[in-house]
Amino acid sequence: MSFQERYEKHKNFIQERWLSFSVKVMLEKDPKNKISIIRAAQKQATKEIQDIEVQSTFIEFLNWEIEYLQGPLNQEDSASPTQAHQRNETLNTDESTQEGWYTGKTEPEKINWKGSQTQLAYLVQILLENGFIEHGDHWKMCAEHFLVKGKPINNKKLAAAIGNVAINKEGKPKKAEILESIVSDISNLEK
Repeated sequence: MSFQERYEKHKNFIQERWLSFSVKVMLEKDPKNKISIIRAAQKQATKEIQDIEVQSTFIEFLNWEIEYLQGPLNQEDSASPTQAHQRNETLNTDESTQEGWYTGKTEPEKINWKGSQTQLAYLVQILLENGFIEHGDHWKMCAEHFLVKGKPINNKKLAAAIGNVAINKEGKPKKAEILESIVSDISNLEK
């Protein structure tokens, strides 16, 4: 059984158990102290949680939290003191808005694109053509900020999806005129 499946099975227990520790972690300023709090939670869990599956799932969940906190520490270790990285933490207990909450990563809520992946790729293309966004890591940025029909997207597949518009004899996805109209309206606002 995968971690995600085990997490879903024991989610209520894990969230309830994590809550008191998460408050302590959020109130602590020093990332090293935050990690110490989580390690203490792991030790406590090994003593108190009798069900081995629940115990291992909770400890794995805490490992995700530690890995998340160690990322900025690793960057700080390699940066000069004036380049220290700061991170704002938020607690979001609404599982519907934070897919991946169980991983311990706090992420901004993503935009759930209700159209097809090809339509999203087409919108990005016409935004590029009209100068509203710049060429570069735009596909990666879209993958980081959008879901398609509630599911995460891969930036490479999104970039490849633009090739799917050639299936249509006009070289446009379904409802392309709506997307073009939106971009046109935005262009008119600029004038």
